[in-house]
Amino acid sequence: MSSVLEVRKQIKSGHTAPLYLLEGDDLQSRHDLALEFAAVVDEGLHAFNVESLYANEASNAAGRDALIGNVLSTARTLPMMSPRRVIIVHEAETLLSPKRGAKDEDALPGLGDAKKGKRGTTPAEELEAYFEKPEPMTTLVFVAGGLDGNRRLVKLLRKQADCVDCGSLDTDRDAALWIQKRLDKDELTIEPKALSLLLATTGLSLGRIRAEVEKLVLYAAGESAITASHVRDLVMPQNEPGEDFALGKAIWNADAAGALREIAAQVDAGAQPPMILGQIRAAAIRLRPDTRVKASLDAIFRTDLAIKSSVGAPRFLLERLVVEICGR
Repeated sequence: MSSVLEVRKQIKSGHTAPLYLLEGDDLQSRHDLALEFAAVVDEGLHAFNVESLYANEASNAAGRDALIGNVLSTARTLPMMSPRRVIIVHEAETLLSPKRGAKDEDALPGLGDAKKGKRGTTPAEELEAYFEKPEPMTTLVFVAGGLDGNRRLVKLLRKQADCVDCGSLDTDRDAALWIQKRLDKDELTIEPKALSLLLATTGLSLGRIRAEVEKLVLYAAGESAITASHVRDLVMPQNEPGEDFALGKAIWNADAAGALREIAAQVDAGAQPPMILGQIRAAAIRLRPDTRVKASLDAIFRTDLAIKSSVGAPRFLLERLVVEICGR
Protein backbone atom coordinates (compact mmCIF):
# COMPACT_ATOMS: atom_id res chain seq x y z
CA MET A 1 0.00 0.00 0.00
CA SER A 2 1.32 3.43 -0.96
CA SER A 3 1.01 6.64 1.01
CA VAL A 4 -0.64 9.80 -0.31
CA LEU A 5 2.76 11.52 -0.24
CA GLU A 6 4.35 8.78 -2.38
CA VAL A 7 1.61 9.04 -4.98
CA ARG A 8 1.92 12.81 -5.12
CA LYS A 9 5.62 12.36 -5.90
CA GLN A 10 4.71 9.99 -8.74
CA ILE A 11 2.22 12.50 -10.13
CA LYS A 12 4.75 15.32 -9.93
CA SER A 13 7.34 13.23 -11.80
CA GLY A 14 4.80 12.28 -14.47
CA HIS A 15 5.58 8.58 -13.99
CA THR A 16 2.35 7.07 -12.70
CA ALA A 17 1.30 3.42 -12.56
CA PRO A 18 -1.41 2.07 -14.90
CA LEU A 19 -3.83 1.19 -12.06
CA TYR A 20 -4.68 2.92 -8.77
CA LEU A 21 -7.24 2.29 -6.06
CA LEU A 22 -7.83 5.24 -3.72
CA GLU A 23 -9.76 4.07 -0.68
CA GLY A 24 -10.22 4.92 2.97
CA ASP A 25 -12.89 6.56 5.12
CA ASP A 26 -12.16 10.18 4.19
CA LEU A 27 -14.20 11.07 1.13
CA GLN A 28 -12.68 14.52 0.68
CA SER A 29 -9.10 13.21 0.78
CA ARG A 30 -9.91 10.56 -1.85
CA HIS A 31 -11.57 13.13 -4.07
CA ASP A 32 -8.76 15.69 -3.78
CA LEU A 33 -6.02 13.18 -4.55
CA ALA A 34 -7.96 11.82 -7.53
CA LEU A 35 -8.19 15.27 -9.10
CA GLU A 36 -4.42 15.72 -8.80
CA PHE A 37 -3.85 12.94 -11.37
CA ALA A 38 -4.94 15.35 -14.12
CA ALA A 39 -1.57 17.10 -13.64
CA VAL A 40 0.09 14.17 -15.44
CA VAL A 41 -1.35 15.61 -18.68
CA ASP A 42 -0.56 19.11 -19.97
CA GLU A 43 -3.46 21.40 -19.12
CA GLY A 44 -4.11 22.27 -22.76
CA LEU A 45 -4.63 18.59 -23.57
CA HIS A 46 -7.01 17.71 -20.71
CA ALA A 47 -10.04 17.75 -23.01
CA PHE A 48 -8.52 14.93 -25.07
CA ASN A 49 -6.78 12.85 -22.41
CA VAL A 50 -8.48 13.29 -19.01
CA GLU A 51 -11.90 11.85 -18.27
CA SER A 52 -13.88 11.65 -15.02
CA LEU A 53 -16.70 9.13 -14.67
CA TYR A 54 -19.18 8.73 -11.80
CA ALA A 55 -20.12 5.13 -11.08
CA ASN A 56 -23.01 6.12 -8.80
CA GLU A 57 -24.86 7.30 -11.91
CA ALA A 58 -25.00 3.65 -13.05
CA SER A 59 -27.85 2.53 -10.81
CA ASN A 60 -28.55 -0.94 -12.26
CA ALA A 61 -26.89 -3.90 -13.96
CA ALA A 62 -27.29 -2.51 -17.48
CA GLY A 63 -25.87 0.84 -16.41
CA ARG A 64 -22.84 -0.78 -14.81
CA ASP A 65 -22.22 -2.90 -17.92
CA ALA A 66 -22.34 0.24 -20.06
CA LEU A 67 -19.97 2.03 -17.70
CA ILE A 68 -17.47 -0.84 -17.82
CA GLY A 69 -17.64 -0.75 -21.62
CA ASN A 70 -16.97 2.99 -21.60
CA VAL A 71 -14.04 2.62 -19.16
CA LEU A 72 -12.41 -0.15 -21.18
CA SER A 73 -12.94 1.56 -24.53
CA THR A 74 -11.43 4.81 -23.27
CA ALA A 75 -8.57 3.07 -21.46
CA ARG A 76 -7.56 1.24 -24.63
CA THR A 77 -7.54 4.40 -26.74
CA LEU A 78 -4.08 5.84 -27.30
CA PRO A 79 -3.53 9.28 -25.73
CA MET A 80 -3.61 12.25 -28.08
CA MET A 81 -0.37 14.27 -28.23
CA SER A 82 0.42 13.18 -24.67
CA PRO A 83 2.46 10.37 -23.11
CA ARG A 84 -0.48 9.31 -20.90
CA ARG A 85 -4.24 9.19 -20.72
CA VAL A 86 -5.94 9.59 -17.30
CA ILE A 87 -9.33 8.10 -16.39
CA ILE A 88 -10.83 8.68 -12.94
CA VAL A 89 -13.79 6.58 -11.78
CA HIS A 90 -15.41 8.26 -8.77
CA GLU A 91 -17.76 6.46 -6.32
CA ALA A 92 -16.28 3.23 -7.70
CA GLU A 93 -17.73 1.07 -4.91
CA THR A 94 -20.98 1.11 -6.92
CA LEU A 95 -19.16 -0.56 -9.80
CA LEU A 96 -16.71 -2.83 -7.95
CA SER A 97 -19.01 -4.17 -5.24
CA PRO A 98 -22.65 -3.31 -6.03
CA LYS A 99 -25.32 -4.38 -3.60
CA ARG A 100 -26.67 -7.79 -4.49
CA GLY A 101 -30.32 -7.96 -5.47
CA ALA A 102 -32.72 -10.54 -6.83
CA LYS A 103 -33.37 -8.43 -9.92
CA ASP A 104 -29.71 -7.62 -10.46
CA GLU A 105 -28.55 -10.47 -12.66
CA ASP A 106 -24.98 -9.29 -12.97
CA ALA A 107 -24.53 -9.74 -9.22
CA LEU A 108 -23.28 -13.17 -10.26
CA PRO A 109 -21.16 -13.00 -13.45
CA GLY A 110 -22.70 -14.73 -16.43
CA LEU A 111 -26.01 -15.56 -14.72
CA GLY A 112 -28.09 -14.21 -17.59
CA ASP A 113 -26.29 -16.34 -20.18
CA ALA A 114 -26.35 -19.42 -17.97
CA LYS A 115 -30.14 -19.33 -17.92
CA LYS A 116 -30.09 -19.59 -21.71
CA GLY A 117 -27.71 -22.53 -21.66
CA LYS A 118 -24.68 -20.59 -22.92
CA ARG A 119 -21.88 -18.72 -21.28
CA GLY A 120 -20.34 -15.58 -22.79
CA THR A 121 -17.75 -13.18 -21.41
CA THR A 122 -19.39 -10.71 -19.07
CA PRO A 123 -18.36 -7.03 -18.76
CA ALA A 124 -17.10 -7.80 -15.23
CA GLU A 125 -14.85 -10.53 -16.62
CA GLU A 126 -13.56 -8.16 -19.31
CA LEU A 127 -12.69 -5.69 -16.55
CA GLU A 128 -10.89 -8.48 -14.65
CA ALA A 129 -8.87 -9.23 -17.79
CA TYR A 130 -7.93 -5.55 -18.01
CA PHE A 131 -6.77 -5.55 -14.39
CA GLU A 132 -4.50 -8.49 -15.24
CA LYS A 133 -3.01 -6.65 -18.23
CA PRO A 134 -3.67 -2.87 -18.09
CA GLU A 135 -2.71 -0.47 -20.88
CA PRO A 136 0.73 0.98 -20.07
CA MET A 137 -0.08 4.42 -21.54
CA THR A 138 -3.26 4.83 -19.48
CA THR A 139 -3.56 5.70 -15.79
CA LEU A 140 -6.88 4.32 -14.56
CA VAL A 141 -7.85 5.52 -11.08
CA PHE A 142 -10.69 4.01 -9.03
CA VAL A 143 -11.89 6.15 -6.12
CA ALA A 144 -13.93 4.14 -3.63
CA GLY A 145 -15.36 4.23 -0.14
CA GLY A 146 -16.48 1.02 1.55
CA LEU A 147 -15.66 -2.01 -0.60
CA ASP A 148 -16.73 -5.62 -0.14
CA GLY A 149 -13.37 -7.36 0.16
CA ASN A 150 -14.93 -10.71 -0.75
CA ARG A 151 -15.84 -9.57 -4.27
CA ARG A 152 -13.66 -11.02 -7.02
CA LEU A 153 -13.22 -7.64 -8.74
CA VAL A 154 -12.12 -6.00 -5.51
CA LYS A 155 -9.64 -8.76 -4.66
CA LEU A 156 -8.08 -8.62 -8.12
CA LEU A 157 -7.88 -4.82 -8.22
CA ARG A 158 -6.23 -4.69 -4.79
CA LYS A 159 -3.72 -7.28 -6.00
CA GLN A 160 -2.85 -5.54 -9.30
CA ALA A 161 -3.29 -1.83 -8.48
CA ASP A 162 -1.22 0.67 -6.56
CA CYS A 163 -3.51 0.97 -3.51
CA VAL A 164 -3.57 4.21 -1.51
CA ASP A 165 -4.96 4.69 1.99
CA CYS A 166 -6.74 8.06 2.08
CA GLY A 167 -8.42 7.44 5.41
CA SER A 168 -5.89 7.78 8.20
CA LEU A 169 -2.99 9.86 9.47
CA ASP A 170 0.22 8.29 10.76
CA THR A 171 0.81 10.09 14.06
CA ASP A 172 -0.80 12.52 16.51
CA ARG A 173 1.62 15.16 15.24
CA ASP A 174 0.41 14.66 11.65
CA ALA A 175 -3.17 14.99 12.89
CA ALA A 176 -2.38 18.18 14.81
CA LEU A 177 -0.71 19.72 11.75
CA TRP A 178 -3.66 18.79 9.55
CA ILE A 179 -6.16 20.26 12.02
CA GLN A 180 -4.28 23.55 12.42
CA LYS A 181 -3.85 23.90 8.64
CA ARG A 182 -7.62 23.46 8.25
CA LEU A 183 -8.38 25.94 11.03
CA ASP A 184 -6.05 28.54 9.47
CA LYS A 185 -8.62 28.95 6.68
CA ASP A 186 -11.09 30.31 9.23
CA GLU A 187 -8.46 32.20 11.26
CA LEU A 188 -8.95 29.87 14.21
CA THR A 189 -6.57 28.07 16.55
CA ILE A 190 -7.19 25.15 18.89
CA GLU A 191 -6.17 24.93 22.53
CA PRO A 192 -3.82 22.01 23.42
CA LYS A 193 -6.37 20.47 25.78
CA ALA A 194 -9.08 20.75 23.14
CA LEU A 195 -6.80 19.05 20.62
CA SER A 196 -6.12 16.18 23.03
CA LEU A 197 -9.83 15.70 23.73
CA LEU A 198 -10.65 15.77 20.03
CA LEU A 199 -8.02 13.17 19.08
CA ALA A 200 -9.03 10.98 22.01
CA THR A 201 -12.47 10.75 20.41
CA THR A 202 -11.55 10.58 16.73
CA GLY A 203 -8.27 8.68 16.80
CA LEU A 204 -6.23 9.12 13.60
CA SER A 205 -9.16 8.56 11.23
CA LEU A 206 -9.00 11.48 8.81
CA GLY A 207 -12.66 11.15 7.87
CA ARG A 208 -13.71 11.36 11.51
CA ILE A 209 -11.30 14.25 12.23
CA ARG A 210 -12.52 16.22 9.19
CA ALA A 211 -16.18 15.78 10.11
CA GLU A 212 -15.66 16.89 13.71
CA VAL A 213 -13.46 19.86 12.77
CA GLU A 214 -16.10 21.09 10.29
CA LYS A 215 -18.68 21.03 13.07
CA LEU A 216 -16.34 22.82 15.48
CA VAL A 217 -15.55 25.54 12.92
CA LEU A 218 -19.24 26.36 12.67
CA TYR A 219 -19.77 26.10 16.42
CA ALA A 220 -16.86 28.43 17.23
CA ALA A 221 -17.65 31.00 14.53
CA GLY A 222 -16.83 34.51 15.74
CA GLU A 223 -14.33 33.28 18.33
CA SER A 224 -10.55 33.10 18.04
CA ALA A 225 -9.95 29.54 19.25
CA ILE A 226 -11.60 26.17 19.67
CA THR A 227 -11.64 25.32 23.35
CA ALA A 228 -12.01 22.15 25.40
CA SER A 229 -15.52 23.33 26.24
CA HIS A 230 -16.41 23.45 22.52
CA VAL A 231 -15.17 19.88 22.05
CA ARG A 232 -17.09 18.61 25.10
CA ASP A 233 -20.28 20.33 23.91
CA LEU A 234 -20.16 19.13 20.33
CA VAL A 235 -18.06 16.09 19.55
CA MET A 236 -20.29 13.03 19.55
CA PRO A 237 -19.49 9.34 20.15
CA GLN A 238 -18.35 7.27 17.16
CA ASN A 239 -21.72 5.59 16.61
CA GLU A 240 -24.10 8.23 15.29
CA PRO A 241 -27.66 7.66 13.95
CA GLY A 242 -28.18 6.42 10.43
CA GLU A 243 -25.91 4.80 7.87
CA ASP A 244 -22.39 6.02 7.16
CA PHE A 245 -22.86 9.68 6.17
CA ALA A 246 -26.48 8.94 5.19
CA LEU A 247 -27.39 12.63 5.41
CA GLY A 248 -24.63 13.58 2.97
CA LYS A 249 -25.60 10.86 0.52
CA ALA A 250 -29.22 12.02 0.54
CA ILE A 251 -28.12 15.59 -0.22
CA TRP A 252 -25.85 14.47 -3.09
CA ASN A 253 -28.78 12.54 -4.59
CA ALA A 254 -31.17 15.51 -4.13
CA ASP A 255 -33.25 13.18 -1.94
CA ALA A 256 -35.07 15.70 0.24
CA ALA A 257 -37.27 13.06 1.88
CA GLY A 258 -34.23 10.96 2.82
CA ALA A 259 -32.40 14.00 4.19
CA LEU A 260 -35.43 14.95 6.30
CA ARG A 261 -35.66 11.42 7.71
CA GLU A 262 -31.96 11.48 8.66
CA ILE A 263 -32.29 14.88 10.36
CA ALA A 264 -35.28 13.58 12.34
CA ALA A 265 -33.32 10.49 13.43
CA GLN A 266 -30.34 12.53 14.55
CA VAL A 267 -32.40 15.14 16.40
CA ASP A 268 -34.38 12.39 18.16
CA ALA A 269 -31.07 10.77 19.17
CA GLY A 270 -29.90 14.01 20.78
CA ALA A 271 -27.54 15.35 18.11
CA GLN A 272 -26.85 19.08 18.45
CA PRO A 273 -27.89 21.38 15.55
CA PRO A 274 -24.29 22.57 14.90
CA MET A 275 -23.22 18.93 14.48
CA ILE A 276 -25.95 18.30 11.90
CA LEU A 277 -25.15 21.60 10.17
CA GLY A 278 -21.50 20.51 9.96
CA GLN A 279 -22.55 17.32 8.15
CA ILE A 280 -24.66 19.33 5.70
CA ARG A 281 -21.72 21.66 5.00
CA ALA A 282 -19.36 18.71 4.45
CA ALA A 283 -21.82 17.32 1.90
CA ALA A 284 -22.45 20.66 0.20
CA ILE A 285 -18.82 21.23 -0.78
CA ARG A 286 -18.99 18.07 -2.93
CA LEU A 287 -22.08 19.05 -4.91
CA ARG A 288 -22.01 19.47 -8.68
CA PRO A 289 -22.03 21.86 -10.50
CA ASP A 290 -20.04 24.55 -8.65
CA THR A 291 -22.99 26.94 -8.71
CA ARG A 292 -24.86 24.53 -6.41
CA VAL A 293 -21.97 24.61 -3.96
CA LYS A 294 -21.98 28.41 -3.67
CA ALA A 295 -25.75 28.63 -3.31
CA SER A 296 -25.77 25.82 -0.72
CA LEU A 297 -22.97 27.34 1.37
CA ASP A 298 -24.77 30.70 1.36
CA ALA A 299 -27.90 28.95 2.62
CA ILE A 300 -25.90 27.11 5.29
CA PHE A 301 -24.40 30.33 6.63
CA ARG A 302 -27.85 31.95 6.72
CA THR A 303 -29.17 28.94 8.64
CA ASP A 304 -26.23 29.01 11.06
CA LEU A 305 -26.93 32.66 11.81
CA ALA A 306 -30.65 31.97 12.20
CA ILE A 307 -30.02 29.14 14.68
CA LYS A 308 -27.60 31.24 16.75
CA SER A 309 -30.04 34.18 16.69
CA SER A 310 -32.96 31.95 17.76
CA VAL A 311 -34.97 33.07 14.72
CA GLY A 312 -36.79 29.73 14.63
CA ALA A 313 -36.75 26.19 15.95
CA PRO A 314 -33.39 24.63 14.95
CA ARG A 315 -35.02 21.47 13.61
CA PHE A 316 -37.32 23.46 11.35
CA LEU A 317 -34.42 25.59 10.12
CA LEU A 318 -32.34 22.49 9.32
CA GLU A 319 -35.26 20.85 7.52
CA ARG A 320 -35.90 23.98 5.48
CA LEU A 321 -32.20 24.10 4.61
CA VAL A 322 -31.97 20.57 3.18
CA VAL A 323 -35.17 21.05 1.21
CA GLU A 324 -33.61 24.18 -0.32
CA ILE A 325 -30.29 22.45 -1.09
CA CYS A 326 -32.04 19.47 -2.64
CA GLY A 327 -33.96 21.84 -4.90
CA ARG A 328 -37.34 20.53 -3.87
